[in-house]
Amino acid sequence: MPLSRASTESLAALWRGRSLRAGLLLPVGGLFFAVSFLRRLAFRRGWLKSERLPAPVVVVGNIVVGGAGKTPLTLWLARRLLELGRRPGIVSRGYGRDGAGVRAVGA
Repeated sequence: MPLSRASTESLAALWRGRSLRAGLLLPVGGLFFAVSFLRRLAFRRGWLKSERLPAPVVVVGNIVVGGAGKTPLTLWLARRLLELGRRPGIVSRGYGRDGAGVRAVGA
């Protein structure tokens, strides 16, 4: 769904920092920066552990909700990996899913 001209201009002004909303969001941005910094520090110091998986992992997500092209990109990537002789798997929680239970789908 494309944005209206007014919405686009409003977002551009927010991005450039020339609006009241941008000023109000500044503390939120600072908080996000601080939490992100502390999280990275915790991983580097070993306070939080990451898990090594037996296969390479590519995450296609955290881009935008809806309309960003994540599904076509994922399908293209899987096809390309198949062409290269790899055996890709796609894991999806699914839109609006609460994560309970597992369902395997073969192609």
